[in-house]
Amino acid sequence: MIQYIAEAQGLWYEGSQSGLRRIQGHPIILPFAVMGKSAGRVLLFLEDYFNSATRIRRGRLFEKDDRNSWPASLVSRFPNRDLQNAADLFNVNRSYKTADVQIGPGDEIELGDNGATSRWIVVFSERTGLEGHYVTVKSKTFFGVLPEPLPDQIPESNRRDVLISLDAVVDAASIQAPQSVIDACRNAACHLISAKFPESNPDGKKDLGNLASWLARDGKISCTSSASNLINRLHSRAKANAAASRGTRPVSRRDADLAVSALAFLLQDFEWGME
Repeated sequence: MIQYIAEAQGLWYEGSQSGLRRIQGHPIILPFAVMGKSAGRVLLFLEDYFNSATRIRRGRLFEKDDRNSWPASLVSRFPNRDLQNAADLFNVNRSYKTADVQIGPGDEIELGDNGATSRWIVVFSERTGLEGHYVTVKSKTFFGVLPEPLPDQIPESNRRDVLISLDAVVDAASIQAPQSVIDACRNAACHLISAKFPESNPDGKKDLGNLASWLARDGKISCTSSASNLINRLHSRAKANAAASRGTRPVSRRDADLAVSALAFLLQDFEWGME
């Protein structure tokens, strides 16, 4: 039962009201703030799990507590042991107890401080009495798979669809089969082109092949047309009957990477992604 974490002489301990044990290894402990909710509260996030492929992070949440000592005889300091402590007192520099804060799915949180921060979205928040407040969050950033988007530059009427489609590409890129990655790129490219050039798809029914052909009619955007056509051709190759009907090889991870790179080109060429 982990109700507290505490720091003493640069080392971290975890435990309950009655005793502590030293956390082995190098725990990742970060300042935690809920945007618009946790002002004035000092919260810490103790990471238990992180997967860079899914951009998921899970850990326990603690809030600042006034307690500054525990009985030394009830503190496990392995590999060190305090055998000469007549006062039976183990002083800590700071302590934190299980956080009692309302957090729900969709809340935006910030990890880190002093200008070195990252933004995350809460997926789950679970509390088991005083024993633990568990939080699962997902990164708002694209982890280098695609350029970070500039939402304010994307037309408001299309912004949500564009960002959702880009997020799906990042989710697929590291863990799904090449076919799924290419399909996600095709979908995102359709949303990007339709948002940038509304006249190319007034009824929203055109597929990427039609949009690439529309772009090709304007010589000033030939590179955009070529990138779109590349994604479309790779998508055609990824179909189940492509090898039999066209004599092409199965798509590979490198093909998927190429589709992602072409999509990244579109995002930057439209000036909707950071360089």
